Amino acid sequence: MEIFLIIFLAILVVVLIWRCRRLAQGIKQIADTLQSKETPSPDSIDQLDNIEPLNSLRHTLSNFLTEIEMDRKLERRQRRFFEGMLNQIEDALIILDNNLEIRFSNEAARQLFASDHAHEGRQLIEVCLDHRIADAVNLALETHNKTREELRRPAPNLITGRNEHNYLVEAEPLIEKNGFGRGAWILIRDITRQAETEQIRRDFVANASHELRTPLSIINGYLEMLDEDDDSGFNEESTRRSIKTMRNHCERITRIVDDMLTISKLESNSNLLKRERFGLLDSIMDSLNHLKPVSEAQQATIKVNAPEREQIITGDRFYWDQIFSNLIENALKQNPKPGLKITISLSLDKGNLQINICDDGVGIPAEDLPNIFQRFYRVEKHHSQAIKGTGLGLSIVKRAVEAHHGRISATSQPGLKTTFTITVPTSDPEITADKL
Repeated sequence: MEIFLIIFLAILVVVLIWRCRRLAQGIKQIADTLQSKETPSPDSIDQLDNIEPLNSLRHTLSNFLTEIEMDRKLERRQRRFFEGMLNQIEDALIILDNNLEIRFSNEAARQLFASDHAHEGRQLIEVCLDHRIADAVNLALETHNKTREELRRPAPNLITGRNEHNYLVEAEPLIEKNGFGRGAWILIRDITRQAETEQIRRDFVANASHELRTPLSIINGYLEMLDEDDDSGFNEESTRRSIKTMRNHCERITRIVDDMLTISKLESNSNLLKRERFGLLDSIMDSLNHLKPVSEAQQATIKVNAPEREQIITGDRFYWDQIFSNLIENALKQNPKPGLKITISLSLDKGNLQINICDDGVGIPAEDLPNIFQRFYRVEKHHSQAIKGTGLGLSIVKRAVEAHHGRISATSQPGLKTTFTITVPTSDPEITADKL
């Protein structure tokens, strides 16, 4: 009996030892699997040896890893979604840690600070190479407040033709639940166009004030002289001459104000151009008839070359009359000597209507050509001192052409010819407020 008991206990011990070794082997396999990979998959747990006592643990681990994998996939999808959104932002966005090391930069930032290496993991100053940007972030971290700074930087490319761009730099600390000091974000916005618009506005106000002040001062001077006693020596002829001079300057002021209002209407989103079908040749002939006294006085020859078929366009007739009147009058004013020849040509080019207005006058110097469409800009030439005008005519022409979805350019060979070329779609343009 004792022998059987001993044999039974021995068998039992062997079984227990075998099961313990199996358990140890299974636990070791699970531990090795968990330690061998950074993120083990549920399949790697399911593929382990089937050990009965560990099945529950395996299933629990498999479910746990499945949940982790789902959470990681969701996190990756959310990260890709937010990165995609941030990459759609036109402004450069950079997220930094508390050591000013880049953790994320969107597509605009990567284009602004182009580099052969990834931005992530590098110091901000190493990427942007501009201490002013790094100083703005440091100031935000020190003051625990949002900072804003405007600066000028070299343009990232020469497509725009500008050597420098204006940027607005905004930096603000990132505050987590456990307190301040975990990093910062920085937004860099290109405000070059806004800065140029503001400069144009300031120049326009200054130039308009100057243009209006001169005739007003002259009128005021004559009024003061007329208001003096009879001992001033003014006779009836002097009085008439003074009144005529004042009337001329009043007309000049009126024209300046009218031109300023025209530009304001063209640039106002609330203004809608009238859409009507009309013959372009009719507009040209009306402008020529309006300027006939001036052209005849200067013995100028004006020739119109147009296709046999009348060119009908849809647009605002008022502004087209102004386009032709200003361009023809500009040629006559800039070339007061007799014998000027002006040629107006209409032609079709790839579905667009092309209008050329050419004269054989003194021309425009090359350094002045880029600026002739600016407000109040006048070409300074030896003969231009006596030329009078508001300086707004070509600005009105350019804005009116663009309002009809066209474009205008100018070329000149001083002493030979000057040509203004207008290209406008022949199809009916959608003249709406948002496109003006």
